[in-house]
Amino acid sequence: MIEAVASILKPLETSSSIGLFARDTGGCLLSRLSLSRTNQERKEVSFAEISESAIFYFLAPFLAKLSGNIFSKITKNPELSKTSQILSTFAIVLPFVYSIAPLRNLTTLNKTGQDEFVSVVGLKKEDKKEDKSKEAKNKAKDLIEKMSIISSAGLLTMAGLLLSCKNEKIYNLLKPVMEKFNKSFGFNENNSLKLMHYAALIYPASILGYFKASRDKYEKMENTRRFSVTVPLLFLGDKVIEKPIYKFFDKKFNTSVMDNGSIKSYNEILKMPDSIKNQFLKTKNWAFGLNFLVSTILVAGGVALLNRIQTKKNYEKENNLNKNV
Repeated sequence: MIEAVASILKPLETSSSIGLFARDTGGCLLSRLSLSRTNQERKEVSFAEISESAIFYFLAPFLAKLSGNIFSKITKNPELSKTSQILSTFAIVLPFVYSIAPLRNLTTLNKTGQDEFVSVVGLKKEDKKEDKSKEAKNKAKDLIEKMSIISSAGLLTMAGLLLSCKNEKIYNLLKPVMEKFNKSFGFNENNSLKLMHYAALIYPASILGYFKASRDKYEKMENTRRFSVTVPLLFLGDKVIEKPIYKFFDKKFNTSVMDNGSIKSYNEILKMPDSIKNQFLKTKNWAFGLNFLVSTILVAGGVALLNRIQTKKNYEKENNLNKNV
């Protein structure tokens, strides 16, 4: 039983992509859905979370693998091939990431006529549905044009790089830059995204998209709270809360999974002698599982609950003030 649980939890630790997928698609989606204020908000949350997961964990690896195969045949230079793979993949992925929030808004506008966030979350009541399908179509057309321009610019940059590097002098000049770029932004062996991609590329594009798509000041404030908490927690949250948790379970089960501030990984524990392996796995399972659960709830559920309370409080306060004027 202990080893069976370890086999489930181990991929969450050893693969940043699998760990983030489980947290985003499972923990974050369920937490935010359970705290949604209206049926329309639940639809928007589902659209955003599922779209993000589809792009991060399926589209990006597929494009990385496809472009890697293509450019390895176009050029026999491994550095140039890798740089082109990265540029072409993110030229397509980043516009999609940016467009998630605007597309979510357009879907809501087309189906319900709601163009204010306070209406979507049920704070402002609307007398009747307005037909805004024409407005939604125009906004969708404008968004597609912007996405196409951004993608084309990225692909043209990649094409220009390929052509330029046919000149040996230009290639020798660009080689050190490409080597550093490839080292930082190259994909994992299975073509999945790395934490560096999220920190430097994915989240900036996503945050920009959500703020650009904010429909009123209340949604802008919710986005501010959400990203100011979730982004640091995603990258640092585990480190903040994991040590007290590991200390507790080490003491409870008389183990030393955390030794001198360093926490043993599943791979290290599985190599231990059978006489102590199961006891260490027991501690690891409890500590890692609880840490993962708590950090996920803080990332999604905690912020969603805070937003729900604070937005309602602010809206009602301002509404009452307006009535008294």
